[in-house]
Amino acid sequence: MTRAEITAILIADQFPSYRTLKQHICKLLENRNLWDHVPLLVFEAPELARMIQPGQFVLVRDPSTFDPYLRQTAWLYRVEGDRLSLVLSSGNSLSGRVSPGHLLDLLGPVGRTAEFVKSARHVLLIGEDEQIAPLVAMAHAALESLERSVVLLNRSRQAAGAETEPLPAYLLSPEIEYRVVPTTQSLPEILGPDLIAWADQIVASGGAELYAAVGQAVRTARFRLEPGWVHVLMDLPMPCGVGTCYACAVGTAHGPKLACVDGPWFDWVDLERQNRGWSRWVR
Repeated sequence: MTRAEITAILIADQFPSYRTLKQHICKLLENRNLWDHVPLLVFEAPELARMIQPGQFVLVRDPSTFDPYLRQTAWLYRVEGDRLSLVLSSGNSLSGRVSPGHLLDLLGPVGRTAEFVKSARHVLLIGEDEQIAPLVAMAHAALESLERSVVLLNRSRQAAGAETEPLPAYLLSPEIEYRVVPTTQSLPEILGPDLIAWADQIVASGGAELYAAVGQAVRTARFRLEPGWVHVLMDLPMPCGVGTCYACAVGTAHGPKLACVDGPWFDWVDLERQNRGWSRWVR
C-alpha cells in the first residue's frame, strides 16, 4: 500500500467523501488540445471512471520523474465506458512531456461535486476562459438529471485581442444553451435581471470579479442572496489532495476550510461573509 493510500485511509473517518480516494496507475491513450491551448489527457481507467463525479478532479504526476515533484490538478471532462478524459490548465508542463502509452500516477477522485438543488429546473453555469472546462461535465449531468434546462455562459476576462479562443459549441450537447460573451460586454450587462430571475441555481468558475458580480446581480434581481443558491470554484494549488499540507486553506463563515477536502465548490454566501478581501484566494 502506498503512502498516499495510507494517508487517505487515516482521514476517511473525518472526511467521508475520501473513502473512495485511491491511487491509480493508468495508461495514457491520448494527449491533445481540447481547444486552443487547453490540454486534454485521455486514460484507460476503468475503476476511476466508475467513481468520479462531475465537478471532481484528479491529481496527476509522472512517476518516472520528480520534475515536477508535486501533483497537477486535472478536471473531469468526460467519462466514456472505461475511458476517462481530464483537462489540464493551459501551459501545464506535464502535457508536453508525456505521450500515448505512458503510465501516469492518478490520485482520485478528489473533492466534492457542486450538487444541484432537487427543485432547481433552470441551471445557470458561468465560466471564464479555460476555467469553463470543469463546468462541461456538470452541464451534461444537469441535463440528464431531472431534465433540467441549462444555460452555459463563456466569458473572457482578458483584454481584447489577447483572449483565448472560446470553448467550441460542438463540444456541448445541442440541448445546452451556450452563449459566448464578447470581451466588450460588462458583467452587469451579462448578468441581467431577466437571466438571474430565470435561474434556480448558479455555479460559477472564474475569478474574484466574476464571483462578486454574480452575488450583486442576484441581490439586484431577487433582493437577497439565499445560502446554497450560488456555488463558486476555488481553483487553488492542491498538491496533496488529502488536506494535510493546508496549501488550499480558505476562510469561510464556518471557519477555515480546505479546497481539496471541503471543496473545491463553495457556497458564495459563506465566502463573502467571512472574506471581504477574499480575492487573494482565486485566480
